[in-house]
Amino acid sequence: MDSAKEPDIQQRAALPAGEQIDAGSAEHGRASETAGSPSQLHICFHCAGELVYPLDWSEEGPRHWRIVLRCPECESRREGVFDQAAVERLDDELDRGSSALLGDLRRMTHANMSEEIEFFARALDADLILPSDF
Repeated sequence: MDSAKEPDIQQRAALPAGEQIDAGSAEHGRASETAGSPSQLHICFHCAGELVYPLDWSEEGPRHWRIVLRCPECESRREGVFDQAAVERLDDELDRGSSALLGDLRRMTHANMSEEIEFFARALDADLILPSDF
């Protein structure tokens, strides 16, 4: 294998049934740039879902990380050694996803609290709340 042509990646994938495959080996072909490739770690190699997250990680030298990734959509897992640039892109995607989730949580909390306030105000107006309720 010519190291100038092949990426510096070793990957093992666990399929939902628990079967393990070498996802990065030559006989299985190279991953596409859109589905589970080294540059797109947040995209599942199996179902192309965009919610992949790390379960475990450890340093594998000065510029590489061994990461176990999981897809919550199809339950696929893969483990690989990835370069720092790919890991930083994953970190950026995780930050973006966290920000989106927090924004959704704030909007849902606000909507829920607004609904409860309206319900309480209507109950007060209808004299349905008594001192014994507290």
